[in-house]
Amino acid sequence: MAYILANNNILKATEANLTPFLLTTPDMHKHSIWFGFGGIPLLDENLDILENEFKQLGHNIPDLFKNRRELFRLIKRMLNKNRFYRTGLITFQFFIAEEKIDYLITCKAFEDFNFQANEQGLLINISDSNLLSFSQNNNSRFAKATFWKLVGAEMNDKANQAAIILNEKQAVCEGISANLFMIKEHVLYTPSLQTGCYSDVIRPEIIRLASKLKMNVVETEVIEVKHLLEMDEIFFASETKGIQWVLGFENRRYVHNYTDQIYSGLNRFLENKVEDQK
Repeated sequence: MAYILANNNILKATEANLTPFLLTTPDMHKHSIWFGFGGIPLLDENLDILENEFKQLGHNIPDLFKNRRELFRLIKRMLNKNRFYRTGLITFQFFIAEEKIDYLITCKAFEDFNFQANEQGLLINISDSNLLSFSQNNNSRFAKATFWKLVGAEMNDKANQAAIILNEKQAVCEGISANLFMIKEHVLYTPSLQTGCYSDVIRPEIIRLASKLKMNVVETEVIEVKHLLEMDEIFFASETKGIQWVLGFENRRYVHNYTDQIYSGLNRFLENKVEDQK
């Protein structure tokens, strides 16, 4: 990445002076968004989330983020100057001081042409750390970042493995910065928001696509670990990590028939969203 966007200005990363940001900043808010198909399909949905989070923090979002057309134009220009023409992540970093909010917008490119997905499949473990079900009003990436970092540390020495997080009632909730979906026959199960689970911008689209495939959708608070062994398919989904198919849990192995169909539908949805932005 050669260029960044700092306070409305596109600068060479090697020439940007970030010292004023870092010396006066007691807090940092970080948020990433996927780009691909020549656009930023979920920009508006993410900006809605950011505006709400800033209100909860007692701050107004910087003016540029209120002018969504101009923000889109500048980000696209930054991506083009970096020659990032496929897919990747755009990351907003807000440096919040008492009287001023500075921000950086950076980007990272992937080699993929479509929304990211794993082919090998993950093996899952149950995290030792539990979240609280009454935290559903604080279920954004920003609110959960520290907790997910703690859970991720548990997985550091376990190759190709992911964590499923339970709440204090021992109900299945989520993965690390990802929603969890399970399929049994023609039914899609996912933890309800009442479990305290994270709600990614991709979540409602997964539910919509499953319904389009004539699947029944069940959002529930009572999925237990034992139910994982009864499922035919399991996958995680999030904007920043894509579709992560699960290969197995304990001695159970899973297929990915509906998962693949949902993934294909998701790519069509994102591509159409980009067309609508033009």
